[in-house]
Amino acid sequence: MTAKKSLLFAVLLAALLPLFATPVDAGKKLPSDTKIKKCQDAAGKWHYGDEAAEECARTGVIELSPEGVKTGVIKAPPTPEEVRQREQQQTELEEARKRAEEQARRDEQLLSTYGHEKDIIYIRDRKLAQIEYTISAASETMKPLRAALSRMQADAAKIRERGREVPPDLNSQITKTQAQIIRHEAMIATKRREQETITQQAEADLERYRELKLQQQATPTASKAKSQ
Repeated sequence: MTAKKSLLFAVLLAALLPLFATPVDAGKKLPSDTKIKKCQDAAGKWHYGDEAAEECARTGVIELSPEGVKTGVIKAPPTPEEVRQREQQQTELEEARKRAEEQARRDEQLLSTYGHEKDIIYIRDRKLAQIEYTISAASETMKPLRAALSRMQADAAKIRERGREVPPDLNSQITKTQAQIIRHEAMIATKRREQETITQQAEADLERYRELKLQQQATPTASKAKSQ
């Protein structure tokens, strides 16, 4: 240690000794396990002591040995914004992990369910045909309902033309028939959406199935190349 550094260190110890000693032991050497806390507050002022100053509650703290050697660093506590960001990152990582697990489960199910991509197409077409049969049946059911509704509405119009009130039972039949037609139309619309969903899912399954098969084919080749 040079004379200049020795002088600086002596000055530092002279400033620190009152923090760790009483008038009785002020001249004694500090124990080797003593930790001196050094920190800088928000205003830029440095603080020294056996405990971090309250002014440094939001800053980092440097630990020094009695000889003035840096022995460690106590990081500043995270700010509320940093805590929020960490929590958000943790949430995103957890969601990504769950998505990966779900994708792996679906991939395994896809490969175990279908032996060939033609099986996916066959199942899709069979489901679409079953739904189409239901739609056709509903459409056929609506034909006589619509015909009956047209007749009743025509009868009601003629009665009104004569200046008479439409009988309650006729009005009731018209309302019931309209409700039946509406229910069948709603059911057909729902079935059409089901068909769209099945078609889209089958397309996605086909694409993913082909990707997985290509990966299976590439894995043995890659393993063989490494072994050579």
